[in-house]
Amino acid sequence: MEDRSNRLQAPPATSDRQRFWSEYQPGFRFSRHTVGTPEFFSAVEEHRYRLEPAIKEMVGFPRWAARDVLEAGCGIGTDGVNFARSGARYTGVDFSPTAIELAGHRFELEGHGTAVLRHASIAELPVEDESQDLVYSNGVIHHMPDTDRAVAEMHRVLRPGGTALVMVYHRSSLNYHVNIMLVRRAMALGLLVPGAPRAFALLSGEDPAVLDGHRQLLARHGMRYLTDRQLFLDNNTDGPDNPLSKVYDRSDALRLFGEFSKVRTRVRFLNLRAYPGGESIGRTGLARRLERRIGWHLWIEAIK
Repeated sequence: MEDRSNRLQAPPATSDRQRFWSEYQPGFRFSRHTVGTPEFFSAVEEHRYRLEPAIKEMVGFPRWAARDVLEAGCGIGTDGVNFARSGARYTGVDFSPTAIELAGHRFELEGHGTAVLRHASIAELPVEDESQDLVYSNGVIHHMPDTDRAVAEMHRVLRPGGTALVMVYHRSSLNYHVNIMLVRRAMALGLLVPGAPRAFALLSGEDPAVLDGHRQLLARHGMRYLTDRQLFLDNNTDGPDNPLSKVYDRSDALRLFGEFSKVRTRVRFLNLRAYPGGESIGRTGLARRLERRIGWHLWIEAIK
């Protein structure tokens, strides 16, 4: 694989969503190693499960050994390689060619040659009806305009008794009501004060380029950037210029997965990383109790 000292670029003529998620795959932010190297993948994986230990709790990778697993929105394959390590028959689908290329390289490095990777939309899953035991999707469908269609596709490809395991952003959370709609709004307004971006970067550990992105959004939209809740939400979950983010509560989850025979929801992850010492606080017993009520990640387990 060629040297990628920064980020792989999306090919021309992609949609805004494809372009954003090709240039800003989440793992790119959490490793300073050259993209595509073993050190890069190792650092991304270590950061992911240290920050979000609930992933392993919710998924239980070993229980999918010798089962057919499809990941809808596989990204660069961090969770996918854990399915493969556990013996699952794994298929990963993503609409970002960057993600599929890197995921393929990750599987090659680890010798998981039987994994299948498809460059496709998860609103049109490229697998047969009733062919999967698990459809897994972590943090993807809440960025789609056609979320209902993606869920219908999950239902189509699952065998009777199969499981859809999906994480979406939680509306009734500390992160939505306090971190995003109060703290980040105040910080965004404060970016207009001379010297504030540097101070915010030092306090929060935020990338100065991200803060500059918010300043540009303020310049582009004026006060509408702060008053339009959807516009502000879009740009304050996964970075400036993210085309779309949605939030859901438990009743939304029940409606969204209404075609399934049984639906269970659980909540995890307070998301305190923007605060000084936030990651350490997030690992305390009190935070672990609070995250089950007001966490940012709403996990949906739906049985067909």
